[in-house]
Amino acid sequence: MKGSEKQVLNIIKELEQTDKESVAFKLGISIEYVAQICSILIKDGYIEEKPSGKFKLTLRGKKFTSSVKAKKPLVSI
Repeated sequence: MKGSEKQVLNIIKELEQTDKESVAFKLGISIEYVAQICSILIKDGYIEEKPSGKFKLTLRGKKFTSSVKAKKPLVSI
C-alpha cells in the first residue's frame, strides 16, 4: 500500500466518516486525487462509501489502521 493511501485511511479513521473534500483539505491535495485513492481503497476493501457520499472504514480498514501508521506527509511545507 502506498503512503498516500495510508494517509487517506488515517484521516478517515480520525474523522470517522468524512467526504472527499474534507480529506483533500486536511492533506492539502486535490479532490480528484482523493477520489482516485478512495476508489482503490474501496476496491481493496478498506473503506466503503455511504449513500451520503461519506467514507468510513471497513473492518479490514480498521484492522489495518490500528497496526500501521502513515510515515510521512504527502506534501512538505
